[in-house]
Amino acid sequence: MASPDKQQKRAQRAKAKAKQNRTQRANAPKQDAFAGDDERIDLESVDLTELFVEMRAAGETSQQALCAAFLAHPLLALVLEQEGEENATDFILAALIEYRQWSTDSDDETAALAWIESPAFQADYVAASQALTSAQD
Repeated sequence: MASPDKQQKRAQRAKAKAKQNRTQRANAPKQDAFAGDDERIDLESVDLTELFVEMRAAGETSQQALCAAFLAHPLLALVLEQEGEENATDFILAALIEYRQWSTDSDDETAALAWIESPAFQADYVAASQALTSAQD
């Protein structure tokens, strides 16, 4: 059996280690509700085909409906939550460019960007965003 002095030192080390473990567990990030394995979504490898099909179908009604279908998709909420507003904006712009290229079967990024920057698209996008915001309230 160890001497009382050694036992006391071991007890102090065990107490310090237990406190350290508790602190680490308390400060650990909470698991994401959308991800089963707490991994971030890889935006580069996301397949947007399903979203694009929904957008095309909605676009047959109107461009505003197309924007609403895009904005209401759960992927955007996930991107905003994980990436923050600035990176989510980059993702939105990239996804819209990719959609336009996909829907027109063209690789012309300049034309896709011109479509996004057009006053008609901007007005429909803002209107769809406001409609979704007021519907959530």
